[in-house]
Amino acid sequence: MSPFALPPFEPHAVWILFARLGSAFLLLPGFAEAYVPARLRLALALMTSLLVAGSGLLDLPPVPSEPASFAALIVSEIGIGLLIGATARFALAAVHLAGSLIATNSGLAGAALFDPSEATPGTLPGAFLSTTFLVLLFATDAHSVLLRRLVGSYEGLPIGGVLWVGGVGELCARLGSEMFATGLAMAAPLLAVSLLTNLALGLLARLVPTLHVLFIALPMQLLLSLAALALSLGASLLLALRLLDRGTAWVTG
Repeated sequence: MSPFALPPFEPHAVWILFARLGSAFLLLPGFAEAYVPARLRLALALMTSLLVAGSGLLDLPPVPSEPASFAALIVSEIGIGLLIGATARFALAAVHLAGSLIATNSGLAGAALFDPSEATPGTLPGAFLSTTFLVLLFATDAHSVLLRRLVGSYEGLPIGGVLWVGGVGELCARLGSEMFATGLAMAAPLLAVSLLTNLALGLLARLVPTLHVLFIALPMQLLLSLAALALSLGASLLLALRLLDRGTAWVTG
């Protein structure tokens, strides 16, 4: 046998693996964005399924004899894949939340911009943060960590296993609260700068009543907010990557 030949595997194994991997690719950050063609996502998921099935590293269960049992197995794998992708998606949701908070408190709420990650109009800070986060995701090789954990999910969540509904609800509730906390922490420097700027402008308006504060309020708020965003950008994106790590660590048990 050639050292480059793949071990033999059953054709049904590809479809069982594709049910989980393909559904996860529908939601994984960086792979499930609107500008990624659906055919490319399906091809990538199918290629990954072929490689995993041919590697011989997984103990695949026998094919259910009844069509209903096989369909139930496929539906279960699709649900697990969607859950893995959804938990990873919380990190990108935190980035969008931070962008919305920053836009509201920096005077950029009216600057609508097309957000490529959502394929809808969004705020300027939200589009900037989400795009930077996705670039950082691939630049730091974090996308390969996502793929390794996705394949490693077959150890923590074997094929044919049953998810406990209470555990899934508790996981989503915990990640949802962490998503809001992370988004607020990412926007915290901008919120503090906005608060201090408004306090300073209010004090200045009291001390110098003849000064037209509104003429300098927006430029000053924009300048200070952009400066704070530039200084806190690295730490903010690191928080989002940590949330992504926590959101996918559960799949490997």
